[in-house]
Amino acid sequence: MKGTAGLTRQQRRSKSKLATATRKKKKTEELPSVRKRDSGTAKETRGGGASPYHDRMPVEQDEDDGRDTFHQWYMQTWGNLIAAIPSMRLTDCPVAPRGPVHTSETLQVFTVRISPGDASGLSWPLHVYGVIAARDLVDYKRNIIFERGRDDCHTITEQAPYLELTGPTRAVVLLDPVHFEVDLKVKGTRQSDEDQDLIFLSTSFRNPPRLLEVSYTGKNCTLEWTMGHISSSIEATISMKVIHGSWPDGFRGFFAAKTASIDGMEFALLLTGDDKLPVAEDGMIRLQRQVVCAEIDKEEEHLEVCVEANNGVAGGRYDDALLFTPQRYGRLSGDLSVASCEIEVTVAWSLVECY
Repeated sequence: MKGTAGLTRQQRRSKSKLATATRKKKKTEELPSVRKRDSGTAKETRGGGASPYHDRMPVEQDEDDGRDTFHQWYMQTWGNLIAAIPSMRLTDCPVAPRGPVHTSETLQVFTVRISPGDASGLSWPLHVYGVIAARDLVDYKRNIIFERGRDDCHTITEQAPYLELTGPTRAVVLLDPVHFEVDLKVKGTRQSDEDQDLIFLSTSFRNPPRLLEVSYTGKNCTLEWTMGHISSSIEATISMKVIHGSWPDGFRGFFAAKTASIDGMEFALLLTGDDKLPVAEDGMIRLQRQVVCAEIDKEEEHLEVCVEANNGVAGGRYDDALLFTPQRYGRLSGDLSVASCEIEVTVAWSLVECY
């Protein structure tokens, strides 16, 4: 390296690291914090995808299927209490009131799929209710991933076997093992039918690979879980508002987020049918999920927020996307377009406060 004559090995190494960091910073500063996705970037982020690590695990088949242990360790202390710590805690105040904060290892839950077992006696469609929740070091109360009551079942079919997830409500932090609780049931299809246990699961993840697909098989179903492990991550809370025009009639919409660090995996924010976009009186779109995570201080890392809309007719398709450069705090905004409908996307960034 130029100008390193007479320097010690440690000094040369430090100078090399500084030069590398300077190049990365300069390259990052050349890009705007929010930009439209161009065709080249689309190929980069959508082609291929990360290779997941696959694992299969049986669910305990004894009489209490692990419930006694779960109740001993979690339910007796924290019970059904919902996590009270929200997202965006440090968006407007980058200094935590209780001490220093930093980027964190986090888990991102992408999908949960249900397949009935051959010997279960269950048949499609399934009217599912119950809860899926995470408990981590930040708050051992339930951070809800999915929750439906018996009178508000989610119906899944063989063609659409994925649960419509609604969480987490804040980043799931992977400093200590993250504990997941799954307690799902199936509502009887006729008035005379009794409800049936679908699956109960109590499991922990300590240091999963970058992308993990794990299957849990019980006596009534197989639960297939896809999640990602994001290093040095920042919490991003996404909101959307219609600022001009209206959603085109008869178009289905899919809103998603994805990170460059886990290529090819989409984090669903909202899936709509042929009906209108769910919009409040003030124009805010009612997203099903809002909180995602992205790596920060990594070259070329970005959070992509995208929309796809189609009406099932040739040529009846729109898509648009924004790339956000992750920040340690504050907010960034940009606009998505679907026909004449202009949607303002705001991402609120926050470090995660861990006690």
